[in-house]
Amino acid sequence: MNSFASLVDRFNFQVPLGRWQLFEFCDLDIVPEAIKHCCQNTLTAQWTQRLPFLQRQSPAELAADAVLSAINSLHGIDTEEWTVIDFCSGAGGPVPYIETLVNDSRQLEGKKPIAFRLSDLHPNLDAWIKHAALSENLSFVPQPVDAGYPPITTPGDKDAALKAGYTSNGSKIFRLFCLSFHHFDDATARRVLESTLETSDAFAIIELQDRHIGSLFLMLLEFWLLLFTTVFWFWHDGLHLLLTYGVPVLPFVHGFDGFVSCLRTRTFEETVRLVEELQDGGRFPDHDSESESSSLARRRSWQFSHARALHTWPLGYMEVTFGRRVDSLTPN
Repeated sequence: MNSFASLVDRFNFQVPLGRWQLFEFCDLDIVPEAIKHCCQNTLTAQWTQRLPFLQRQSPAELAADAVLSAINSLHGIDTEEWTVIDFCSGAGGPVPYIETLVNDSRQLEGKKPIAFRLSDLHPNLDAWIKHAALSENLSFVPQPVDAGYPPITTPGDKDAALKAGYTSNGSKIFRLFCLSFHHFDDATARRVLESTLETSDAFAIIELQDRHIGSLFLMLLEFWLLLFTTVFWFWHDGLHLLLTYGVPVLPFVHGFDGFVSCLRTRTFEETVRLVEELQDGGRFPDHDSESESSSLARRRSWQFSHARALHTWPLGYMEVTFGRRVDSLTPN
């Protein structure tokens, strides 16, 4: 199956004309909160449920492997306090499952657990309270959190953090963006990256889609996929069933937003270019491009890497951009 997927991927070209910053329904204020929360719950199910025959493991398990590998590569991860803060958490998405899988794995290796925190500009407290009650290592920020101006952070550059008005609990920070970074336009993305590079020590951007035609094709099937799966995933939720089968709002919104998400998603090179624009503006003046390749780049005191993994056969790929301070790398 993997051989066939690799063959298909050779013809899975990227859509030309660059990235399109179109609107998504769930970003609009006019969309009722009830519909947004149902959409968030559907995304959580798509992260955590495995589709038979098409997926060897759920996307959340695949993302947990990537996050665990990134965390374990950080220098001082077992001797210093670290906190993973997820931004734009929605209903929790994959993060509660990632936290469980990461800390279960670390416990088996005799390592201390890592604290995880959920945050969002529109907190879904009902969902978060349930998640946090199941794990002592998972908590949340109850106030609205702007990813570009988080009220609570752990500084990498302490002087810059204090000048910006940030506070710290004394631990280092790993910022996590699960299926969220594509929502930011370029100006907002630069602001988020600027805050991240100044006041954190590592980050990961995880997307379940890209701008390749295969991903767009899968999103065209999203409407029909939800008609098939919702009755199994949400048989106990009357509103969810009504908005799927009575008035098919959710399948339409997910199909449309998913298609737009593909067109919004940045490549690794485009994300690194945003960092370069910060450097060109004088914010990060010490430009260093050694170790440059299609999946690895270094800019000043940060190293960025890219990985791609098949999550849904044969065309669905997870994209991971990982950044870390070079002085946080495990010594050779």
